[in-house]
Amino acid sequence: METQLALNLSRRFTLTREVYYISAANSLAIRALDDWTSRSSPGLVIMGPRSSGKTHLASVWMNETGAEILQLGELYKADIDMLLKKKFVVLENVNKLSHFRRNEQIQLEEKILHIYNFCSSSGGKVLITATTFPKNWNILLKDLLSRFMSCQIAELCLPDDNLLAAIITKQFADRQIVVAPNVIEYAIARMERSFSFAKTLVEDLDSKALSVKKPISKKMVNDIIIKLCSKESEI
Repeated sequence: METQLALNLSRRFTLTREVYYISAANSLAIRALDDWTSRSSPGLVIMGPRSSGKTHLASVWMNETGAEILQLGELYKADIDMLLKKKFVVLENVNKLSHFRRNEQIQLEEKILHIYNFCSSSGGKVLITATTFPKNWNILLKDLLSRFMSCQIAELCLPDDNLLAAIITKQFADRQIVVAPNVIEYAIARMERSFSFAKTLVEDLDSKALSVKKPISKKMVNDIIIKLCSKESEI
């Protein structure tokens, strides 16, 4: 019976290899990441749509190598000399470089180029996450663009049913919510096939269950999916 209620407890986001579900949509990216660690190439780009598991993969690699993981805003203020002592660096969402003002973007690109060149000469590694290919990042420094274009790219594809089920189940588990498997199957059969939609669906279902103090049901799933689809049609 569906008797588990959503509890407003602290969330436990787990980003380890053990809870990373492997399917046809991401197996090639995982293999590339594992193989790349032993290769001489200093740079690897993990590319995929929002909420596709890029940060999870980066966190797995960080845990296994002791890498430093940074968003672009953090890199802007970072002490590069201290950062390079780690030799392993993760730069998240590098496709957002062009969102900064031109002078800020150039400073960031100079720092990234310095990191990349240091890792290249010292045997270090730079793992980059992004939603698009490097040629679309509007890079201003030609030397940095050439480095990015030479990187190996591990692409995360659109999710299949098994991966969607695993992602949704994990996101509910992170919120300490138990949802019946048949309810998750019901959602997968009706939802948009994207990682971002799955993430929003879980968030809205979590909020709804807390507000009405009821377990997540098929009807609740159906109502939330209709609401989300209506919002998208208005955009």
